Amino acid sequence: MSMIFCRGCGKQIHETAPTCPHCGSVQQLAATTLQEIGNAPIWMSITSMVLGIVVALTFFDDSGWDKNTILGVGLFACAGLVFGVISLNKKMAGRGMAITGVVLSSIGLLAVLGMLKTIN
Repeated sequence: MSMIFCRGCGKQIHETAPTCPHCGSVQQLAATTLQEIGNAPIWMSITSMVLGIVVALTFFDDSGWDKNTILGVGLFACAGLVFGVISLNKKMAGRGMAITGVVLSSIGLLAVLGMLKTIN
């Protein structure tokens, strides 16, 4: 039976106590949440980031764009945005990559919507 010090008041308590009996301070972080994040699949975050980068890089292409090209880039942007939002919503691993994918995909989607107005 080992004792630890309370995170709130510093008094000794049992190591398995979820809260301090003296001050009521929570002693353990949500271990299940941290374990879920560590074991969560990272593929959605990576996919979102890669699609966002691909969409952003396509805007450096100086050749002419037709409706099919704009539609393809728009679909990539939508997919990157959806994967990123789902990854962030479910608190999956790779949060930074998901944020990058959401930002790049959103910017790309806005640009594609602007291009559609000029082509029509």
